[in-house]
This record gives sequence, C-alpha cells and structure tokens, in this order.
Amino acid sequence: MLALVIAFAVLALFAQTPPPAASPSPKESPPATADYDLHWGVKIPMRDKVELNATLYLPKTKDESSSKTPVIFTLTPYISDTYHARAAYFASHGYAFALIDVRGRGNSGGDFEPFAQEPRDGHDVVEWLAQQPFCDGKVAMWGGSYAGFDQWATAKELPTHLTTIVPVAAAHPPLDYPSLDHQRARRSAKSFWRSEVLAHEILGCLQKTPSL
Repeated sequence: MLALVIAFAVLALFAQTPPPAASPSPKESPPATADYDLHWGVKIPMRDKVELNATLYLPKTKDESSSKTPVIFTLTPYISDTYHARAAYFASHGYAFALIDVRGRGNSGGDFEPFAQEPRDGHDVVEWLAQQPFCDGKVAMWGGSYAGFDQWATAKELPTHLTTIVPVAAAHPPLDYPSLDHQRARRSAKSFWRSEVLAHEILGCLQKTPSL
C-alpha cells in the first residue's frame, strides 16, 4: 500500500510540475558572487501571530549598499529553497525577491491546510513587505502551480500594495475544470496537493541519499 501511495505521489508531481518555460533558464542564473545580499530565516508575522519563514534576496547598488526596489515574492508549499536560482536571477537584475514557505510548510509556523489560509496570509505578506526599508511600496507575486493559485487567492483580498501578479498554470477547484460537486472537488484537490507535497519530500530525500 505504501508503495502505491509513493508511486501516485511521484506521478502527481510530474503531472503538475509548472512548465519549465515559465522559469529563467539555469544558464541565466547569476554566479555565486552575484551582487545581492541573502537573508535566511526572516519571520513574517500574520494577523493571528503565526510566523511564516522567508528567505530574502536584496540587490545591491554599485557601491554595495542596499537599494530600495519593488519586491517580488513566491509563496510556496514546496519548500522555498528549491526556488533559489530563480530568486537569485531576479535579485541580480535589480529586484528584491522573497521566497516564503506557506503556513505549516518548511520553517513556517501553523498547520498546512491546502487552499484555506493563502488569501489572508498572502495579504499580510504583501503589506508586511511593503513596509520594509528595502521596498519602494510596490509588491508583486510570481510563481506557478500552487504558487500561481495563491496569487489569485491573495488578489481577492485586495491588499493595498499588490501591484501585479504573474500566475502560471494556476489550478483552482472547480473554476479551471468542470465539477458538479464543488465541495467534493475541493476535498479532492486538497488530497491531491497533499500527495504532491509528499512527492517533493520523497524526491528530496532520495536526492540526498548517497548511492549504495
């Protein structure tokens, strides 16, 4: 039974992985000496006191001082560190970038409940970023799949400083596919996303395990 669950999760991962064309090419990623500052473990408070974990990529000016720029962020359940190359790409081109684990994932607090918390949490993240000294007051969202869905969810809350969203392959039940039972479609989607998150964790463990 466990083998079937793992197989399903891995198949779900490959079926729903965002198109590679939406991401900067690895060869375009900046070198390790790129002109940006990296800040790990930044905590972003939500309205209910839960803290989301963020990694910030802040571009530097020619005199190596920090600059005030628009901020782009990705809110993801897939563990934010997997987006490092993309964040570095944007930061090296003059945009502050924040990689943020959704509630209950990675190093973020709270419980992970697919599709439930993203509207309010996304709103609070936007407004927190807009108040930071590295931000010029403009905040944008970028990402695909689940990280595309939560952009629409955040926009619904009308955060004052959200300037634009760039969702890719964003699925939302039952709007992007037909369903006669909205509640069952939502439960099915939640089960699917839990399976996909499990697949990411399994693949991550396999990649870290040395060959025998």
